[in-house]
Amino acid sequence: MNRVLAVVFTLLLCVPTGAVAVPDARLTVSDVTVSPDSPVVGETITVSATVQNSAGSDSPAQIKRVELRDANGDRLTRANNLGSLSGGDSLTVPLTVSFDDPGTRDLQLRVVAEDADGDEVTLTRPVPVAVETASPQAEITVADPAVDSPTRVAVELSNPAATAVRNLEVTFADSLGAPTVDRRVVPQLDAGETTVVNLTTVPADSGTQRLEVNVSFTGASGTEQVRTVGRTVDVEPYRDDLGLSVSRVQPEEQDAGVAGGAGGLAGLLGGAAGGAGGGQLTQGGSEEADPTGRVAVEVTNFGSVVADDVVVTPVAGNRTLPRVVLGDRLAPGESGTVEVDLSEVRDRTAVEFRVDYRAGVRDSRTTATYDWRPAVAELTVTDLDVTVGEDGEVRITGNAANVGDGEATGVVVSVVPSEGVSPAYPQRDYFAGTIAGSDFAPFDLTAEVTDGVESVTVRITYRTDGVPVTREIAVPVPSDDGGGGALASLGGATTAGVPAGVVLVGLLAVGLVGAGTLVRGRRGDDHDTERPGRPGDGDSRRR
Repeated sequence: MNRVLAVVFTLLLCVPTGAVAVPDARLTVSDVTVSPDSPVVGETITVSATVQNSAGSDSPAQIKRVELRDANGDRLTRANNLGSLSGGDSLTVPLTVSFDDPGTRDLQLRVVAEDADGDEVTLTRPVPVAVETASPQAEITVADPAVDSPTRVAVELSNPAATAVRNLEVTFADSLGAPTVDRRVVPQLDAGETTVVNLTTVPADSGTQRLEVNVSFTGASGTEQVRTVGRTVDVEPYRDDLGLSVSRVQPEEQDAGVAGGAGGLAGLLGGAAGGAGGGQLTQGGSEEADPTGRVAVEVTNFGSVVADDVVVTPVAGNRTLPRVVLGDRLAPGESGTVEVDLSEVRDRTAVEFRVDYRAGVRDSRTTATYDWRPAVAELTVTDLDVTVGEDGEVRITGNAANVGDGEATGVVVSVVPSEGVSPAYPQRDYFAGTIAGSDFAPFDLTAEVTDGVESVTVRITYRTDGVPVTREIAVPVPSDDGGGGALASLGGATTAGVPAGVVLVGLLAVGLVGAGTLVRGRRGDDHDTERPGRPGDGDSRRR
């Protein structure tokens, strides 16, 4: 809204008795305008006034000066020696001023002129002006500045004025280094509106530095203006340190907190020990029951630079598995997790996880080694007891122990016929059914042997993860002078029909299993039950 101050001052020539002569010039001031309508702090304000010498004036008027004064009478600006106005002539005089603080000002327009006789004519007119807060306001936020790291500079623009500002352009005045995004444009920012634009720069030097941006805009009056805002930032040195934590993914019904605890601790330890290419650590697998074939790789940025384009590549032996991409960029202190499927890795082996990424503007790699224990069954025999009867019958008892993590199904233990050895009633073979990981089942076998036979071959067949497995174990037969009874040691185990990718190692002993083999007592010993297999015992597993 234009403030039009229509003022008509007519200086009438009045000569009362005994008074001095009144100036013959008859001046008026009209069309006083203030532009822009809603000026803001720092914006140029133009006050325009039209001075006219009335057509009925008896004398021309010499306009000596037109000036603006504040409420205290102090002169703010003026225009001098504007020329002479004959009767009927007019003159428009623009005066400009700006203010550093918001608030209402009671300004005064003052016109000083002389007529042909040298008499001074003075006209005054009040000009109220309301100055609002500067528009737009700008606030800078810098995210984790570091050398050679693309650094986001967020500039929040707000317009507290009562009118919109247009054509806002945000650029760097001092970018700390090489800018990669150095210009953003906002077509219009309405009254009371706030928006955020992002610039990006790559700092070149570490230490405390000054960052500045220019905000240019067009105010309501159409005047183009530029504001410079800045802040002091601390730029970190370049530090590339990506830590890895690898842990087995547990089924949903498992307590997620148990599985995640070890991995989180290892991640913290690994980050502290990071090398030049990032944190390197080894994290063992979980021993929880019923593990899955997937592992979680948690990537944590312990460095000072942004990690982007993160790709995880698992390598098992000489076999490279499918890569997995971590979609999120990792700012310093942030973490991200991907899951990798290792179910096709059938052997226990060390799996190397290679993580390639961009550390700031540089390419980098870090690795972690994980001891992969596939969730497959691995059956061996423990607690063997071999006795020879007077009729030459050999009885073999023991436990079929699953020292693996997976479930063994369709477990059958049987005597293998060979020269001098025949499976004998009642326990030619024994069906143990399903044996879970770290569990066992007792078995009882009988065979007839001829004199001179030194061993009986026991066969174990089962399925693990759908793959059939067959194991054969040579069980020594005690000599007659040994008196029968428990065996002191066993050996000569062989494996037959084992598919590629399945490695089974069994160690046999009575009451003691060598290093690396799970030692479990016979179920009969633990639960004080009779061993199955004899006629009349009611053993439902007898075949």
